[in-house]
Amino acid sequence: MKLLPRVDALIFDIDGVIMDVSQSFPVVVCETVGYYLQHILEWPLVDRAIKPEEVELFKRAGGFNSDEDLTHAVLLLFLSKSIVKGSTDAAILRESAPTLKEFAGDIAHKGGGLQVAETLIHETLPPDERRALSGQVNPRLILQLFREIYGGTVWCEKLYGFTPEYVKGDGYVEKEEVLLDTSLLPGRSMPLAVLSGRTLEETQLALERLDLETVIPPKYRLTVSDGYRKPDPRMLRALRERMRFRRAVYVGDSLDDLRTVTGYRDLPASADSPVHSCQVLSGYGGEGSQRLFVENGAEIVAPNLNSFLAYFRGVARKK
Repeated sequence: MKLLPRVDALIFDIDGVIMDVSQSFPVVVCETVGYYLQHILEWPLVDRAIKPEEVELFKRAGGFNSDEDLTHAVLLLFLSKSIVKGSTDAAILRESAPTLKEFAGDIAHKGGGLQVAETLIHETLPPDERRALSGQVNPRLILQLFREIYGGTVWCEKLYGFTPEYVKGDGYVEKEEVLLDTSLLPGRSMPLAVLSGRTLEETQLALERLDLETVIPPKYRLTVSDGYRKPDPRMLRALRERMRFRRAVYVGDSLDDLRTVTGYRDLPASADSPVHSCQVLSGYGGEGSQRLFVENGAEIVAPNLNSFLAYFRGVARKK
């Protein structure tokens, strides 16, 4: 890419880019769905209503950068099918139409995200069944369970300000692994930032594990705690105003990351400080996402962040 030598700032997503979350967030989605059905609604023993690898179906649909939203959408599907079929057998409901794959495909066709999922479900139900569904869905409790399962006894209070009420023990946050080789980062003359769907506290924890708290200062950390959610391109505009870069690269691993960049190009003055997209294959979809990224306009596709950084270092030396 000929314009890389002119890049003067790098922006990173966290999950799937600098941290391996394959054993945390996808599993937490599945565990939260199962716990809610079995222990809150008292369904019979639930054996993985959704599997970790099926979480990617919804990531590819777009609009589900929030794993909590994704969990909510999956629960809506199971609960609506339960009402229609009069069954609480998760194994039977898994196989009944629409399947998870079909539901995710329908969501993708309509633009992605939880709101689309809700609309699709409600359109199939008469008013009495919609009321029954509403009575079984507690968004605050779904979020609470998700955070308890992710944070566990040790981290839940530090990350979210409350002690676990339902689920105690080790949190899946402890299963995350570092992907980034920090020795490949450019020198301190080049500002670095993170743009993440994590909360501020979750982001700080990741940066602490990487020993990057001083390398990426607080003003260069943009999270959902700032009031934005991917793929809102204003997130990149906010970083542009804070960093005052002339040209940047945003490294992400999801369709929402890519849409954040392509949406940014439609904002006023974005051409004066362009942001290029680099999509890595170390996230949820792995190598299977390469075609999706290319078809949706990714400028760079790399196996992982370290590969991109090594290439970027070589380009910088040729300036």
